[in-house]
This record gives sequence, C-alpha cells and structure tokens, in this order.
Amino acid sequence: MRRKLCLLLLVLAFGLSTFALVTSRAQEVPEPAPATTPAKLKKGTKFYVRQTVGDDTNDGKSPQTAWKSISKLSHAMHAGDTAYIGPGLYRDKIMVLNEGTPDARITFIADTTGQHTGDPPGVVMITGAEPIDENIFVQHSEGVYKAKLAPPVVGLTEMDGPQYRYNRVNQTKEFLVDKMPGPKIVARYPSSFFYDAENQTLYMHTTDGKPPNTHEIEIIRRIAGISTLEGHRHITVIGFTFRHEGDSGVYFFKETGDGVAINNTAYGCRQGIRAYNSVHITLYGNTLFRNENSGAYFVQQSTNAKFINNVAYENVKGVRWGSQSVNGLAIGNTVFDNLEAGISLEDVSGAVLRDNRLSNNKETQLKVLLDAEYDSDSNCFQNGAAEQSVSHFSNVAFYDRQKTLPEYQKAKGRDLHSREGGCPIPPKLDVRKLHSDTMTYADRARKMISASTERRVR
Repeated sequence: MRRKLCLLLLVLAFGLSTFALVTSRAQEVPEPAPATTPAKLKKGTKFYVRQTVGDDTNDGKSPQTAWKSISKLSHAMHAGDTAYIGPGLYRDKIMVLNEGTPDARITFIADTTGQHTGDPPGVVMITGAEPIDENIFVQHSEGVYKAKLAPPVVGLTEMDGPQYRYNRVNQTKEFLVDKMPGPKIVARYPSSFFYDAENQTLYMHTTDGKPPNTHEIEIIRRIAGISTLEGHRHITVIGFTFRHEGDSGVYFFKETGDGVAINNTAYGCRQGIRAYNSVHITLYGNTLFRNENSGAYFVQQSTNAKFINNVAYENVKGVRWGSQSVNGLAIGNTVFDNLEAGISLEDVSGAVLRDNRLSNNKETQLKVLLDAEYDSDSNCFQNGAAEQSVSHFSNVAFYDRQKTLPEYQKAKGRDLHSREGGCPIPPKLDVRKLHSDTMTYADRARKMISASTERRVR
C-alpha cells in the first residue's frame, strides 16, 4: 500500500514528463511554466450532503445543516471548497459549474466511513437511473413489450440480474444499413430496446423474454454522475460508486485539465470514466466494470492522462486511448475478462505501459490500431482460452495477431521483459448486494442515528 501511495504522489507531483525517460517514442508536450514562488493554499468552504437527515432548505455548511440533494453542490462549489457526501443512494447529478486553481482544488469526497458527516458507514452511490412501474408495459409482439414513456430514455437495465445495460438496437447493422424498424430488431435480441422519441414509446425485450413485471427495471435518464463544464480545471473526485449513467460516472469534458478521480467504482455506464479533449487527467485506484464501451476512455486529443492501479473487467475494453491522444501512461492496472480487449491504443502516440496485468480478455489482451505509437514492458499477459491472443494490430480477425508473448515479442520487439501467465486477479464486486445495501441504507441509518440520539439524551 505504501508503495502504491508513493507512486501516486510521484506521478501527481511531477506529471508524465517524469516518466517520459522510459521511452524514446513519447512526444514533447508543453507544460505550464512553474511558479516562481511557493503556492499558498487557499482555505475554502466545507459543504455537507446527507441522505439520512439532510434538507435542501439548510445552508449545507455543517453536518447538522446538511443538504439532501447532491445537485445543490453544482452551483455552491468554488475554488478551494470541499464537499463531504454521506452514504446512501442519490438519484441525482453534480455538474461542476466553477473551477478550482492549482492551490485551491474543488474536491468531492464520498464519506463512506461517516467520519465527516456523522452517518453510519456505507456506500455513497450516484445513479443516472430511475425505477419504473413495470406494469405499464403491454405486449407488442412475441418477446417485445411497449409503454408510453416521456424522454429522456438513455438506456435501461434489470436490477434483479447482473445489471448490464440493455443493447440499443439503433446501433445495429439492421437499423443503420438494412433500415429495419426498431421494434422488429428488438424482437430478435434479448436484453435490447428501442426508443421511438417521436411517439415517446419504449420497446423492450427482457433477458429471458418474460414480461417486464417479472423483473425490476430501471430507466437510465441522466448522462453523468459528476461532470465538468468545458475548460474547467483542478477538480478531484474521491470514493464514489456510480452506476447506470447515460455516458459516464465521471466525465471530464472538453479542455478540462488537472482532473483527478481516486478510488471510485463505476458500472453499467457507457464508459466508467471519460476524459474528452482534456489534459493531465489522473485515474487512480478505481474499479470499472460492465460498462458498455470501456472502463476508462481517453479520447479526442486528450494529453498526458495517467491510469494507475485501477481494475477494469467485463467492459468491452478495459481502458482505451483514441483519436490522436498523446502521452498516455498506464501503470499497475489489472484488466481482465473484458469482452474485447484489456488495453486498446487507437491512433495515439507516446503511450507508455508498465507493470499491467492483462488476463482472459475475450479477443486479445492488447489491441493496437491505426499505427499507434507506444512503449510497453514489464507487463503480465495471460490468455484464458485458445481463441484469445496476446496482441492484435488490426480490426480484421486473425490478421497481424500474435497468439503468444514470444510471437508478439518477435513480431513487434516490445514487452521484451514481460511475462506470460500467473497474472494475479482480484475478486469481482457483487452488484446485487450493492443494490440491496444502498436501497435500504437510509432507513437503517436513520434508525441507528435515532437510537444513538436517544441514548445521549438519557
């Protein structure tokens, strides 16, 4: 643990330029000029949100006068401010409307222990989904059920199962090329849906073809749990659990800089955490799984991103860099059981991969496309089935594909000090227990707080 903490502090303090020495392929990216005088930390305001006893008519500035809704933080937080959010389930979002400074970051902390808010320990969960009355659906055709539903409808999931997102049929060949009507495509595929926005009608096919009222269905309506406005910088997000967001749990939007996400969990989103055209984004110690696109996605010329000691599984891709992003750094991550690739580098340059564990990713452990430039070594590769490969340098099946580490080393001259097999894999999270615990937390916690108060009065 101490080694990991030292590594994180080193990376945060010195940035990617410290690690550029390990590769001759990394591009030079201008860094801001250093300050000539030591920075003086700005003392900001502390805000509190509590699912248990919060009230949005309060001022939010103490545990006793906490808010109930996390969206109250959107306007309230300014440079130097810190928010402590107590455990519970928040069907809400935070859009960061202001920005921090190098010496006065805006910081959001999930107070899972209750140390700051005074709440009993628990998960701090933010979701973009809402429950629905499953009895509003009527049968449209065999396996297909429909209901009138006002927008937005971004997606849906079954909470009584593994909580994957349903597939959107408007992304399929049948819809885009063959011009087949959406409801007919839904009939073909379990766990799929089509939303007719013009008529405000949702068509769905459950995982087992049974009526929706035999399941616990939630509709995804919000885009992100915590997101930044264009160009906002110096934001920190620590310790949250995000589920079923339309885009991502944490979204560092266009030209965001110096964003940090530490020890968060994100699942059931399009991507767990996304950085779009952003610079100096650091993701450390996050657990990202069952996301539709990727666990983490650095895209559209994102620069100097760091992905360190994270776990990513059962996404399409564990972590993905793309669209001319530059100088990505991946160190000490475990990416396994993803549906396509563990790490994917697509049209990028200056990427550095070290000490990662890539195991049992369905197609390939490492995917490299569009002449991506990278340096990689000291990783662990482990195929879990005969059809898997260590590396793949094409979107064409079986072309430029290396089944074993020696084949990859010989063909590409990379990962010469890496090993094959014996990659340690962590246990997976139980989403149904997470759901049960967060759904019942508020009532349980209020009883505990009430009992504690009564004992003090006596």
